[in-house]
Amino acid sequence: MADTFFSQLDSAALRALLNRTALHDAALLTVGPTLYIEACNDAAARLTGLHPLERIDQLLSGASAGALRDCIAQQAPRTVYEELDGAEYRLELLPHRGGALLAFLHDSRSSYDGSLRVLHAKSAQYLGALFACAEQVQDPALAAELRKQCLRMHRILTHSDFLHDPPLTEQLRLYRTDLAALCRTAAANAALYGPSHGTKNITVHAPDYCDALIEPQLIQKALYNLLSNALHASPADGDIVLTLTDDSSFATITVADRGPGLDAELFEALLTGWERQVSLDDYLSLARCGAPLGLGLPLVQRIAQAHGGSLLLSPREGGGSELHMSIAHLPAALADNNLRAPMILEEGYSLEEIEFSIFD
Repeated sequence: MADTFFSQLDSAALRALLNRTALHDAALLTVGPTLYIEACNDAAARLTGLHPLERIDQLLSGASAGALRDCIAQQAPRTVYEELDGAEYRLELLPHRGGALLAFLHDSRSSYDGSLRVLHAKSAQYLGALFACAEQVQDPALAAELRKQCLRMHRILTHSDFLHDPPLTEQLRLYRTDLAALCRTAAANAALYGPSHGTKNITVHAPDYCDALIEPQLIQKALYNLLSNALHASPADGDIVLTLTDDSSFATITVADRGPGLDAELFEALLTGWERQVSLDDYLSLARCGAPLGLGLPLVQRIAQAHGGSLLLSPREGGGSELHMSIAHLPAALADNNLRAPMILEEGYSLEEIEFSIFD
């Protein structure tokens, strides 16, 4: 039976939900002011075991039920955490037609104890000492290589830390930005800082201007990672095309390469594999397939999701792959009045130095 849940949502609740999460990840249901379920999508029915006309508060903890009542009474969103069947979920509560819209999200950040951030802080101290040592090295080539290897380590640690504890949409530092100009700058820098051998042919198709409410540094970081993957995958005679489109609900950035191509199953493995332990044989099997085994694509996905969007894959006509990063047009009320999210970039190193340090 078709899941018709989304057709029953009002536009304000749908926009608010997009601000907070990617829809495909959520188990969703709506309740009336008396907490009886009015509608639910298939994922919510499977997760909760509840159906319309049953009360949602029989499932929730006291704290979550109280937050839900506050959400309805004050017509203001709430975010709480709820345990179901031994798993931790982030529960977004949004006002909806006198009641509320509930979105259950399986949230790996809820079990993140911050240990990686401690490791990152300690490693950053050592990297700082290594950078200082590199400044004293007399051989320019050796000094440059030391600096690059330190930047690569810094990149891995900060990407991993961001993936384990990503910011919510409302934590971003959002500014009105010309996304078209950002795309053109990213393509120019990728050609400049990219590999010394291989294609430098990056074409940009974008409107003269595209207004978007984004955290510019994060979107630029996502662009650099998409373009880095394309540069790695494409042969010397291949062409890379970056295209920006805007349909008034979402702006979509597509990066097309001329690599061997990714199938859907491998793409899914790349996006989620960093969360799972895999055997050495499985890892080497992916490597032999030419898969980019770093954290770049999962990072792009998380950045897109924080902006209400997603990362999708399609084959490119004539060979290669196309990666599509969409970002939602977020409400103006979110602009630059929120807590600052944890930033990946450290002072003293340019974003280009860090992200393109992976190239020799």
